[in-house]
Formats: sequence, C-alpha cells, structure tokens
Amino acid sequence: MVKQLIAILFSILLILFAACKSSEEEYMKVATDHFNKEEYEKSIENYKKVLQHYPDGDNASKAMFMIAFTYANNLENFEEAKKYYNMFLEKYPDHELASSARYELENMGKDINELPIFKKMEEDQESDAQKTEKE
Repeated sequence: MVKQLIAILFSILLILFAACKSSEEEYMKVATDHFNKEEYEKSIENYKKVLQHYPDGDNASKAMFMIAFTYANNLENFEEAKKYYNMFLEKYPDHELASSARYELENMGKDINELPIFKKMEEDQESDAQKTEKE
C-alpha cells in the first residue's frame, strides 16, 4: 500500500514538473509575441531560453538569427548583433538564413540609402528616366 502511494505521488510530481516546464515551441511563441509587440528585450530573453534549453532543437538556428537581427535592427546594439551573427554563421554556415546573416554583417549600421539594394533601385530609376527622355 505504501509503495503504491509513493508511486502515485511520484507520478503526480512528474506530471506537474512536465506541465510547468516550457517547451521549445512555447519559448519561440512567447519570443515572437514579444517581438511583435516591440518588446525586444523580452523577445531576446525568450530566444535565449531556446538556445539555453534546446541548443540543438529545431528552432535553435532561427532563435540565434532572431537574437542577432533584433540586436542589430531594433536595439542598434551592433556588438551583440555581430557576436550572434558570427555564432550563427559558425554553427549554421549552410543554413537558408546564412546569406541574410552575411548581408546583415556587411551592412550593419549603414544608412538606408547606402544599402546595395537601394542603390540598385536608384540606378534603375535613373536608367528608366533616361530611356523615357530619349523616347
């Protein structure tokens, strides 16, 4: 009888512990919700929990990228952004976001008018205007 009672209590404790522990997906959802509310520090805090508790999880790469992206583009903390982008590229060199991480590193802190994509758009507009003038 005592052994059965101990086994039941142990089972209840395991269930309670499992229910209290956040999952990787929950941390990602909370981080994304904070990001969407422009609560960037809280967002980063939850992305870091993904890395801490699930370093090889399905969302670890995205969490690491989002930490760097948020530091760079929302908090303008370029040192932390560089650190996380470099960690991302070291751990995930062939990831689909690797080219974006490299682009971010190359263009971090630049004025929007200095970015290659906007320079190209400006050149295209000038070229179109010249063609129109000739016609």
